[in-house]
Amino acid sequence: MNKIKILIVDDYEENTKALAGLIEAPDVDIHSTTSANEALELIEQHEFGLLLLDVQMPEMSGFELAKIIRGVKKFRSLPIIFVTAQSDSSSVIFESYKSGAVDLLFKPLDPNIVRAKVQLFVDMAQQKTLLQMHVQELERLRVEADAANIAKSQFLANMSHEIRTPLGAVLGFAELIARSLPENTETRKMSAAVERNGSLLLCLIDDILDLAKIEANKLEFERIEFDLGELLRDIHTTLSFRANEKGLCLSFKVPTEVSIRYISDPTRIKQVLLNVIGNAIKFTSVGTVEIDLSVSSELSDTGVKTDGLSVNVKDQGVGLSVAQTERLFQPFGQADSSTRRQFGGSGLGLVISRQIARAMGGDVRLLSSEPGQGSVFQIQFDIERSTSASSAEHSEIKRRESLAKDIVNTENLKGKKILVVDDSPDNLTLISLFLKGSKAEILFAKNGIEAIEQFKKHDFDLILMDVQMPGMDGHEATEEIRKLGFIKPIIALTAHAIRSEHEKCRASGCNSVLTKPINRTNLMRELNSHLR
Repeated sequence: MNKIKILIVDDYEENTKALAGLIEAPDVDIHSTTSANEALELIEQHEFGLLLLDVQMPEMSGFELAKIIRGVKKFRSLPIIFVTAQSDSSSVIFESYKSGAVDLLFKPLDPNIVRAKVQLFVDMAQQKTLLQMHVQELERLRVEADAANIAKSQFLANMSHEIRTPLGAVLGFAELIARSLPENTETRKMSAAVERNGSLLLCLIDDILDLAKIEANKLEFERIEFDLGELLRDIHTTLSFRANEKGLCLSFKVPTEVSIRYISDPTRIKQVLLNVIGNAIKFTSVGTVEIDLSVSSELSDTGVKTDGLSVNVKDQGVGLSVAQTERLFQPFGQADSSTRRQFGGSGLGLVISRQIARAMGGDVRLLSSEPGQGSVFQIQFDIERSTSASSAEHSEIKRRESLAKDIVNTENLKGKKILVVDDSPDNLTLISLFLKGSKAEILFAKNGIEAIEQFKKHDFDLILMDVQMPGMDGHEATEEIRKLGFIKPIIALTAHAIRSEHEKCRASGCNSVLTKPINRTNLMRELNSHLR
């Protein structure tokens, strides 16, 4: 344990020596002075645990010195005990405490009282020192934990990028092979299996990335206007095929008011609903999966009309025991090992769904479950009812949505000159095959430097720009091309599925971002939106 420093201030040196002799101990380091000004200098230089201050001094009284010390913010917590030969009167006591004293010692000094009082403040100073050490240690551990979280998130983001890049080629070529073959052929079925399993792998990568964001408190949300009814229809369309494959009945009970437009993050809402309802389908072999949706409205304190979206998902599946439910919302945890063998899955879906829902003011919880009888899950979100969109705005939104869905139309590309920049030969081949038959002129570059050289030679209508490339990356190339006067669309291609990367792309001059793996549907939608 470090020694606690004590400062004795008295205009008589004999008094400082006598007092020092009384309180001398192995755990204290005593400093003394006969000057008030020198006392201020010592206090500035050292961290004292206690100040023993004489009241009557010629150049400056103890009361005046104490007030100066208390006027400096970093010295306000320094305990001061006044030592005085004045009588034990209420006026002296009042002035002492008013000046900032924590205690008084009256001359002649009683050695036992002096030692007891000083030891009390020495013990307090030692506890304060210990506490500061603990706080510093906790701060060090926090910094290390934050750094580890950042390193882990960066590692997972890089792994996501490295896996998405080759996976994009796998899924893309599988899609092209499937489109080029007749229905119901063995090769078509094998290609479909490659595409299906590649998509499952992509979902697993996204789940791991989401989990890392949750642990690092970096989960990202949007606030945009959306049509809840349309979102539910998309979910029904997506999951009906899976339910029909298993011979299950998928029943949606939806009130009419869901046609109202809301403001929230529809992508995250859809992610949670697909996860939970998809689980219900996965763990049900025979029977029905019922989705019962309700919306309750209330007026917030700020006058904003908010709605509570509640979705109950009831299945007739395997059900859960009490012991199994305790592991249900743990990362990588499933009911038991046999569940993973029989049904597959990483065990991340429910964990991520609950964290997303809670971050959006709601929750995901298990209402009831019985082995062999099925389970009931409840999903809740807070969503804000939109009041800004007029009927004309609705018409414009519908018009844009309709145009965005016109993904197979290649007329907008006819005669256009497009530059595709990517360091992966597979990606260049894949994009050229996606655009085959569009009657667009496609040129290629393997890095940012080649992209600039191509730009100087040709008048492009649009540039597809990969972000991560050796030499000059997509950000640098885009900034340089913009400086050279190119005002037409540049679409970034990135395997980093994080918002900060998308924002960086837009900041460097890109009009929009396509996240790898890129399929023909998304590519054509993006090209049409910029070239129509």
